[in-house]
Amino acid sequence: MLNGLRGHANELNIQAVVQAAQDPNSRVSVGDAERTIHDEAKRGGAEAYMFDPNASAEEKARQNVPPELQGLRKHQTTAIVSDQDDGHTAGYDLPPATKEGALPPPSRGTAAVNAAADKEEEWGKVGWAPRFGNPGDHDEEPTMLDHQTLLESKLDDKFFGDWYHNTGVIIFACLSSWVVAVLGGGLGWIFIVMAVCGTYYRTSLRRVRRNFRDDINRQMAKARLETDHESLEWINSFLVKFWPIYAPVLCKTIVQSVDQVLSTSTPAFLDSMRLKYFTLGTKPPRLEHVKTYPKAEDDVVLMDWKFSFTPNDVADLTARQIKNKVNPKVILEVRLGKAMLSTGIDVIVEDMAFSGLMRVRMKLQLPFPHIERVEICFLGRPTIDYVCKPLGGDSFGFDINFIPGLEGFIQEQIHANLAPMMYDPNVFPIEIAKMLAGNPVDQAIGVLQVTFHGAQGLKNPDKFSGTPDPYAVVSINSREPLGRTKTILENANPRWNETVNVILTSLKDSLTIQCYDWNEYRKDKELGTCTFPLEQLGSQTEFENQHLEVMANGRARGIVQADIRFFPVLEGVKLADGVLEPPPESTTGIAKFTVEQAKDLDGSKSLIGQLNPYAVLLLNGKEIHVSKKLKHTNNPIWHDATKEMLITDRRKAKLGLVIKDDRDLAADPIIGTYQI
Repeated sequence: MLNGLRGHANELNIQAVVQAAQDPNSRVSVGDAERTIHDEAKRGGAEAYMFDPNASAEEKARQNVPPELQGLRKHQTTAIVSDQDDGHTAGYDLPPATKEGALPPPSRGTAAVNAAADKEEEWGKVGWAPRFGNPGDHDEEPTMLDHQTLLESKLDDKFFGDWYHNTGVIIFACLSSWVVAVLGGGLGWIFIVMAVCGTYYRTSLRRVRRNFRDDINRQMAKARLETDHESLEWINSFLVKFWPIYAPVLCKTIVQSVDQVLSTSTPAFLDSMRLKYFTLGTKPPRLEHVKTYPKAEDDVVLMDWKFSFTPNDVADLTARQIKNKVNPKVILEVRLGKAMLSTGIDVIVEDMAFSGLMRVRMKLQLPFPHIERVEICFLGRPTIDYVCKPLGGDSFGFDINFIPGLEGFIQEQIHANLAPMMYDPNVFPIEIAKMLAGNPVDQAIGVLQVTFHGAQGLKNPDKFSGTPDPYAVVSINSREPLGRTKTILENANPRWNETVNVILTSLKDSLTIQCYDWNEYRKDKELGTCTFPLEQLGSQTEFENQHLEVMANGRARGIVQADIRFFPVLEGVKLADGVLEPPPESTTGIAKFTVEQAKDLDGSKSLIGQLNPYAVLLLNGKEIHVSKKLKHTNNPIWHDATKEMLITDRRKAKLGLVIKDDRDLAADPIIGTYQI
């Protein structure tokens, strides 16, 4: 009670001093009020500090700041973008927001809602409704006792068998002949009885042999599926005839796509890069064999495909095919200089060869197209070979793989880029159902919230580096950073107490948390990595107080403490009568802003008539993303001009677009603006 009265008196004293400082007739100055507030706060038990604004940087550094505040260093984060207003804009003069030109959202189809019918009546005419597998597929292996008849179950084995069947046929023939003789039948009736008995015996024997052969083949086929490989010569024969038709179309599509990518990836010291020539040759790829796994789940098809693409192997070609054979070849034209003073150099890559073992996993579903997703990955490193001639062209070109050490370095770089994408256990997913349904393949499914409490026992791999200055970086499968914490200086047990939000598009990946040691003058050193499989979020959305072990080179380097929560997007609910109820309306959600392309941009502002355009995406006047800069085109197609963001109030959110022309050293002029 006394503490409460003392605190109330302190508040009254502070209010009186502040009011006196605001009164121009009072002798209490602003400095007196600040000192009084500082003293009262210290007297109340709070941490309070005063700084001299006119002091030098050295004097400020020597002032009494606690170590936990001195050791904080904030990084520029790249976490989720939001429409929350912080009072800052990019300063662009945008037109008023308008919905002119925007397409109306598609109306909800009523056909699917009104088409709810009795499922038993709907599928009654075709036998059964769609399902995964058949009843009894996973029962124990059947025996002959499962197929016995009532007579077989009642009679003992010694009284039932092929010998007794034959005896029964003979007895039936004798009795039938005696009956015919008693009734006065002639020799013709005897032949009829013999024909009936012979037909019965032959038909029974044929059925027994057919069933026996079918059972033996089925059992042998199951054994081969689990242990052996199947040949694929039938599909190789098909590819030999189909490849001359499809290869030119495939190469043309690749050229169109790669030219745009090269335009965005051109280094500053080059004028442009483009594919001058591209062909995959006349010899098609070959599928060596396939192995299937019949014991996989009912909704999963699992196969291992061995394939090769070796166009230089001519052992299986005729003399005429060898004479007319075209080898794979890629010519990349690199232009040095600028504009009219540039010159082109051809970089040649030819005689490519590729082989490997790929695992294909198909996830089935009941609705059309009945294949939800296809996941592919390489089992082990594939074999890659090529000839690269960066200088000299076809006549005087020199294969750089002959330089000692360079071939191995390039191979390692290729594998390092492919491994996170599609080397086992990482998979490359192809969302078949989403692609055919017209839905975005990378559509957001929710927000992942990672709350960092801190870490314990972080160790620096270098024993001579001392106590680390740790911070944590959040990513998916060790790709680009999506968010990071502040840096705590000289502390192996940091307490971050920060939250990072990340938009997720799939639960098939893994959350990666990389801990780094901050260095002021050199590159930050990685302390280790800990992972969290996102598949766990499918059954449980909250994981509190997780202790994730930090690993580096197979050794434990500490523990990260964090809470992991998943907030999925709202989806429609299917009612008992089959009607799909739409999700509730909300002003909060995840928005994806994408700029696909621009057509017929005004090239009059360029001396050569062609622009170097790039797009700037804005949210409420703030820059949220800048696309890559294309070279020499007035009809740009951007593959990276997209950004997902968290919208807290869509009624006030405004999306803006600014298209600019890259001018290197000069200021980039604005080509056009738009706001919606």
